[in-house]
Amino acid sequence: MKAHLQAWRQRWKRAMQNRVTARELDAISPAERLRLADDVCMSGTDLRRFNCIHDGPTKLMPSRLEQLGIDPAFVRHDTVGTYRDLERVCAACRSTRRCARDLAKGNPQAGMGSYCLNSATIDSLLIDRALPKA
Repeated sequence: MKAHLQAWRQRWKRAMQNRVTARELDAISPAERLRLADDVCMSGTDLRRFNCIHDGPTKLMPSRLEQLGIDPAFVRHDTVGTYRDLERVCAACRSTRRCARDLAKGNPQAGMGSYCLNSATIDSLLIDRALPKA
């Protein structure tokens, strides 16, 4: 019961943060919103829709990368656009509970073919890592 209450509190906190963020985006000019979206490699529409109510982009996606042998910090710094795309896609995911269960079991491959929307990008990171450097 305590874990359920804590999870509810976290979802509530994220929802409130999203409302504040939405108000802040509404307060700036459309031109400034477009500049901000460009700074984070998103379209203006994606930026406005980026209301993540789960911790997939901050916890689950980096955990999946780590469990697959990919250093999330390296990807974040070496291929910024790819990492931001992974975050954006993960934020839109509706399978976070299933993902969390698979990762808790230590089975990051479980959802790669069925529900993980980032599977193709993660696969390409795995292939890039496996290729010999010339």
